Amino acid sequence: MSYVKSMKKMALVLVPAFLGIVILGASQAAAETDEALMKAGLEALYTERDPEAAAAQFRKVLAQNPTHYGATFQLAMALDRAGKPAEALPLWGKVLKMADRYSDKPTAAAAGARVESARQQELMKEGLDALYGRRDPEAAAAQFRKVLELNATHYGATFQLAMALDRGGKRDEARPLWEKVLKMAEGYDDKDTAAAARARLAEQP
Repeated sequence: MSYVKSMKKMALVLVPAFLGIVILGASQAAAETDEALMKAGLEALYTERDPEAAAAQFRKVLAQNPTHYGATFQLAMALDRAGKPAEALPLWGKVLKMADRYSDKPTAAAAGARVESARQQELMKEGLDALYGRRDPEAAAAQFRKVLELNATHYGATFQLAMALDRGGKRDEARPLWEKVLKMAEGYDDKDTAAAARARLAEQP
């Protein structure tokens, strides 16, 4: 075999092997980068108490690995702590699905509670806008009832539903709610609300 043919044959063997080493090295580097970014993000979030900086690190992880479980969860946490619950909510929904898939019950429970809490907050916002913004007590009552279907002991929804029913001319229907508000206010040592509930219950009906 000639020298030239021998070199060509060796090249055919070495080039794929070299490419394999490069690809393996790149893969390992990416994994190390994810790990380093996660470490920086966790340090920023839990040690430095800087959720904005932490969120930036977790976003970098997700940019190169969109299904990274830990980064998805920690970004949702960081956004919540940065006062951006609306931005965090879709991530919590994603975390819930991922946790269910991995049979991670504690994380699924935490994500589910966060999603439900956000839903309650949104319903409360809609109810308050209807009651005090649009002056529509019927529409407001419907929203507060939805909150109470999700959380029967929701303090704000109980109080606001009583208010909405009063303003909608349904004072008889509102009275049992005011009684409940009074008990809840006393339990929370909320003297102002307790006083308002007592005053309302002193009225007829």
